[in-house]
Amino acid sequence: MLSAFIYVMIFVGVTVTLYQLYEVNYAINFGNKKKLSPEDAAHYDRLAAEAARSDDGEGSGFAQAVREIFGADMNPRLVRSALAENEGDTARALLRRKHRITLDQGVCVRHLPFWSSRPPRWDVRGLLIALVIINSLFGQFLGGMSIYTLLYPITMSGFTWLNDPLALMIAIFALVPLTYAIARLDLYLNDLYRIGRLTRDVALGCGPLTASAVSVGRE
Repeated sequence: MLSAFIYVMIFVGVTVTLYQLYEVNYAINFGNKKKLSPEDAAHYDRLAAEAARSDDGEGSGFAQAVREIFGADMNPRLVRSALAENEGDTARALLRRKHRITLDQGVCVRHLPFWSSRPPRWDVRGLLIALVIINSLFGQFLGGMSIYTLLYPITMSGFTWLNDPLALMIAIFALVPLTYAIARLDLYLNDLYRIGRLTRDVALGCGPLTASAVSVGRE
């Protein structure tokens, strides 16, 4: 009975690793809108509606919405550019991370209360997705080994644990939280990369990023 339970759990574990691969692919290609909280989704709709009411997106209604959602230091021009990029995906990234972005001394990200940094300049999504794929393939390999070793036990030193279904089950289920953590890290770092690229582009093309800096410049 215990052996049957272990093999059922191995099947469940392999299925979960395959589903995680599908979920990550869906989130990258189709599910970005669903990654917003209901509050941020309402904020996005408001910003998009206000931006559509003016040619440059910096009318009084839009600027007021930006101040209320992001704070007085946020430059409406930055938000307007985010709305226009990647069908609004960059704006969604900005909304998701708005509480972590500070503009006091340039654009910084507060990861933890004691740790801040500049947004990443390199997109590591390809590497992280490769790790998710490797985890999924490794999970399938371990699941296959649970059947293969019934007929052909592994005798090579250091790999005899592959003959133990319990060890295989534990290894497969260890991949699940690891893959989940990689997927969450991918979303987080990709958001920061988008924000960093946007702020660099706007700063290079249009001047200061903060609303206060723009006001000083006009004086």
